[in-house]
Amino acid sequence: MIVVIALGLLVMLACLAFQVLASVIAARYFARTSRQPFGAKPLRGIFVQFSILMLVLMIGNIVQVVFWALLYRLLGAFADFETAMYFSGVTFTSLGYGDVLLQGRMRLLGPLQAANGLMMFGVTTALFISVIQQVTAKWIAVQSGRT
Repeated sequence: MIVVIALGLLVMLACLAFQVLASVIAARYFARTSRQPFGAKPLRGIFVQFSILMLVLMIGNIVQVVFWALLYRLLGAFADFETAMYFSGVTFTSLGYGDVLLQGRMRLLGPLQAANGLMMFGVTTALFISVIQQVTAKWIAVQSGRT
């Protein structure tokens, strides 16, 4: 039991490290693009900026789902990677359909992964909301002529 929990905590730390990396990449991208004026078609520019930011952050979350799926395969929890990936995605997002389950001591990994997913989506959401707030403030300043 302790080994399973320790492995889960190690994967959580790996996920946190990757989330930090994805967040730094996303924040650097936003910092670079936010210094530029909106341009002739501001809504298109904002949409592109948000889209790239969302993609970077979602790729970070998908990679974390893969980390967990790899752990499940290494432990022999599932016969194939597709099932491990499906279970991992359902658990990481806390959907929890229940059609695929962990057995025995490995069941302890499910709640760890769900908690990890909730925390990492919280980080992703916080960063995205921060960007929306900054772009909104810039938009309001431009519209009111306070550039």
